[in-house]
Amino acid sequence: MPTFNLITEPWIPVREGAAHKLVSLEAALLEAHRYNRIEDPSPLVTVSLHRLLLAVLHRALAGPEDAEQAAEWFEEGFDANRVRAYLERYRHRFDLFHPEAPFYQVADFGPERSSRSWTVLAPELNSDNNKVLFDHTITSRPRPLLPAEAARLLVSNQTFAISAGKSVLCHTATAPVATAALALVLGDNLHQTLCLNLVPYSEREHAQDAATWEQPPLKVTDMADCEAARGSAKGIVHRYTWLARSVRLHPESEGGQTVVRWIAYASGIRYEEAAVRPDPMVAFRRDPKDPTKVYPLGFREGRALWRDYASLLPRPGGHSLGVADHARNLCSALSGTFGERKLPVFVAGFANDQAKIELWRGEVYQLPEAVLSDREVWRFVESNLEKAEAMGQRLSSAARALAKELLTLGDRQPHRDDIGRLAQSFPHHTAYWSVLEQRFGEWLEGLKADFDEAQLTQRWQEALEQAARRAWQLTRLAAGDDARALRAIYKSEGILFSHIYQQKEVTGATGR
Repeated sequence: MPTFNLITEPWIPVREGAAHKLVSLEAALLEAHRYNRIEDPSPLVTVSLHRLLLAVLHRALAGPEDAEQAAEWFEEGFDANRVRAYLERYRHRFDLFHPEAPFYQVADFGPERSSRSWTVLAPELNSDNNKVLFDHTITSRPRPLLPAEAARLLVSNQTFAISAGKSVLCHTATAPVATAALALVLGDNLHQTLCLNLVPYSEREHAQDAATWEQPPLKVTDMADCEAARGSAKGIVHRYTWLARSVRLHPESEGGQTVVRWIAYASGIRYEEAAVRPDPMVAFRRDPKDPTKVYPLGFREGRALWRDYASLLPRPGGHSLGVADHARNLCSALSGTFGERKLPVFVAGFANDQAKIELWRGEVYQLPEAVLSDREVWRFVESNLEKAEAMGQRLSSAARALAKELLTLGDRQPHRDDIGRLAQSFPHHTAYWSVLEQRFGEWLEGLKADFDEAQLTQRWQEALEQAARRAWQLTRLAAGDDARALRAIYKSEGILFSHIYQQKEVTGATGR
């Protein structure tokens, strides 16, 4: 039987200066200060590998207790002896092909129960139920997959598996945070990144929590019992390492190398939400219609994530992004090490429609300098983003009114579906939000520790007005310039301009 132990074999892709290389799990943890970052072409793999490293550190070091201990690790490194002792204790559970306890898999799940192309692990590749985008891999003849790549895809799939109907075992439920955008605060190197995201982990939580590899290996009989194969997270590490799918890699020998072409693949442990603390890597957005409700922040087709940027900022009370809160506290504990620098946040995830993945993204945002001060900036940012949404809604209302006027013939009223289709064909939405995305980044630069709220509010209002006017001008051009179009434009644009003038009176903006 082949072996590929993740503790010692190179499989984690890292950037070290100009070099891109693979390193083992132990090296990624204990030599992290040498590497700039984990770097994989897939943002889903990149964030999943970080999540795995964080899980190992939480369990090996039983902490950090608080930001002060995290600061100590930040400056002095991790206790290498404790990390090595932990890895040695569970060494056999990190073997990808172990006959009785393969890493993140179900050992007795054989090809007689399920035999599928390994491409089912990668959402961007063709498989028997993936939506084909740009890839046309022939699933009946998959290319050989090396163990290192198989391990990366396995970790990513267990993190981002989404519901896909019934399998040969049970219903394939969605992994705990699969539909959320996972956030990671970035440091100057991998060691700093790990410390910035190692949120406080109490002794009590450590005692009741467990990583998947610390629990008895599951068998097919466990997973096939649909009532029993469900559960709730015991703690953040249990959630970080949730066994969302029953997988078994079937290794082959080809040219003296161990490769994988076929895997067994089916449902795993069905996740049921419990009253444990929110996932530290998940941000939450408020329901605009009911502020008492919050939802995990995720990628959505047609809506850029920056429009919910305030969700990434530290805020008092619940439903704050845990890693951002911790990074802020850690920076305070480091007392000046970070100075006036900003904190970049990497956000990764995908958008899906009825279990079909539409896109996956990895984006980097800068937390403004002001979050490291004593000021609470999230509400200020949120209120200004709400102004952008209000302006966008007025713009859309004006476009819809324009469409209605263009389609109205005499006393005959157009059908609302026709109005909607014509309004959607106008360029106002894309023009407005694409311009604002750049302006928002520039505006954030002004959020320094001593920022002037009135001045920044006025500057943002001017940016909104300019973007809205430009978007409306493009929409006017799309409507045409004959007499009927001009009348329709005249009747509809007041919806937008009345809002602009009203806001100028409130903020004192001086735009046109």
